[in-house]
Amino acid sequence: MNDRVDPALIRLAAVLMVGGIASLLNTTIVGVSLDTIGTDLRASVAEVQWAASGYLLALAVVVPTMAFLVDRIGGRRLWRISLVLFTVSSLLCGAAWSATSLIVFRVLQGFGGGLILPLLQTILATAAGPNRLGRVMALVAVPGQLAPLLGPILGGMLIDGPGWRWVFWISVPLCVLALVLSWRKLPEVVPATDRQPLDLGGLALLCPGLALLLYGSTRLTASAGVLAAGLPVGAGLVLLCWYVLHTRRRTVPLVDLKLFRFRSFGLASALMLLAGASIFGPMVLLPVFYQQVHGASGMETGLLLAPLAIGTMAALPTAGKLTDRLGPRPLLVTGMAIASIGTVPFVVAPTADHVLLGTALFIRGLGLGLATVPITAAAYSQLPAELIPQGTTLISIVQRIGGSFGTALLLTLLHSRIASGSSVEQAHGFTLACTLGLSLIALIPAAFMPRPATAESTPNARN
Repeated sequence: MNDRVDPALIRLAAVLMVGGIASLLNTTIVGVSLDTIGTDLRASVAEVQWAASGYLLALAVVVPTMAFLVDRIGGRRLWRISLVLFTVSSLLCGAAWSATSLIVFRVLQGFGGGLILPLLQTILATAAGPNRLGRVMALVAVPGQLAPLLGPILGGMLIDGPGWRWVFWISVPLCVLALVLSWRKLPEVVPATDRQPLDLGGLALLCPGLALLLYGSTRLTASAGVLAAGLPVGAGLVLLCWYVLHTRRRTVPLVDLKLFRFRSFGLASALMLLAGASIFGPMVLLPVFYQQVHGASGMETGLLLAPLAIGTMAALPTAGKLTDRLGPRPLLVTGMAIASIGTVPFVVAPTADHVLLGTALFIRGLGLGLATVPITAAAYSQLPAELIPQGTTLISIVQRIGGSFGTALLLTLLHSRIASGSSVEQAHGFTLACTLGLSLIALIPAAFMPRPATAESTPNARN
């Protein structure tokens, strides 16, 4: 059994990471430019926000179709199609002449960008196999840690320099390079099979259900009111519950929920939902913390958050090796405990100096680096190769729901505490304290993760 990360696998990861960086940068760099775009296009805040919401909703529609498209088209061809669509739509976004044109082009960009990261995971997980998942996922996690750090800084530089249109055009050279490399260096890791017809009923239920759910969470984050957020969330939940009933009548549904029967996959999915608030939610909350509590600018906030990314990247190589050697359980428990320790100073001393808080961020980053790799590796560890596209689709859906509602929960708690009369410092301390409680809850599924000896793709591994 091959457990060595050979040069061919490293080259494959490098080729895919070029496209992954383009997609990740886009998600973090655009947010800082919305005010400037609105002023230049003479658009209201609500209109410009639809440029962000349109991208998110396009992702929600396209992600559930990924497994079907991989089966019909193949991983390599779908990768190229996604990059071409993302490149063309990025050019169009930068050339937008009105808020309406920008929203339309952002939706197109979401269709392309929504497939890039799930495809990257699918291709790499298939090529790596269960014995190399930890180390490979540690490699591709590096861009994910750099993007939140570099995105706001690069966005500020582009806005102050050549202008907001380059916020979109900056991705084009990376996409072109990724396309060139894919023609020369990308093997057909996930071949097309053309096995089953498209589940149209599932498509009509799952895609709008997920879109409504995510849209409702963004409305909740924007403090749009209980009714404005609750109606789309409620409608989305009804459609998703209907989809669950629909899958019981389909031999091959659009997204197969039977994957939750794999013990490691089901537990990893539960962790991803909880991680939306306990791990990934603070990534959105901490920039707000520095801006509101310490009065930092966008550029200063990016620099103050640098220790978090440095700590995470420092832990990733070790996390990958130990995950493959020891299994996900000890890394998850240890990582979440360390990340919680790194959060404590923000709860008890939010106005402390930057040295103390920077040290705490570095410690939190170490914990995140140890915890995030095994979550992803555990999700794939029991899946047979032919189920990896379906697994990636379901993982991506769970991640988006957890991340959206985790962020919405934390920001809603923050705004409600401030509205009730708490100081900004107290409100942030309370909200971050809630993330500590959620981290403790997340230890429950982490403690039940299977050991490496049981993480095999056998029927017994499902129980």
